[in-house]
Amino acid sequence: MSNQGLNGAGPLSHEQVTQWIGEIQALKQQVTDLKRDRDAAYQAADAWQARYTTEAQQRRADREQFQQQQTRLQGEIDRLRGNPDAVLDGWEPLGEAASVGAALPASTPATLAEAQIECRQLREQLAQLVRQLQAEREAHDRTRRDLTTALGDAIDALERERQR
Repeated sequence: MSNQGLNGAGPLSHEQVTQWIGEIQALKQQVTDLKRDRDAAYQAADAWQARYTTEAQQRRADREQFQQQQTRLQGEIDRLRGNPDAVLDGWEPLGEAASVGAALPASTPATLAEAQIECRQLREQLAQLVRQLQAEREAHDRTRRDLTTALGDAIDALERERQR
């Protein structure tokens, strides 16, 4: 091995070699730190993606449930409008968790006035479900924007780390 300097100007001194070794070790440490930061950014991005996916699945399930309730109530309203004497034929309760307001009576109304009252109640339930569905959609959009922004921020941070 030649003892010439990098420019061929002469042998390297012990101090120069020590300095070069120190610089090499510092660069190795920087590379190690950058790799660790990169891996952390990738993990953060993966975690945000998993959160986004979970949230999106929940929002889709909620939306579908609200749409089914809306469809069911709209059918009940249509039936009330079409034939007041057969208002509740085949009606099934919505269930505890899905119920919005007071449960409908289990018997057929005796008069047209009672049927009209029930029709108004169904309209109110439908309106409430439509408001809940709209709120759920807005919450979904807000969550999607927030998670997308956070994911973008994590990717930007990763890019900044790569450029250092």
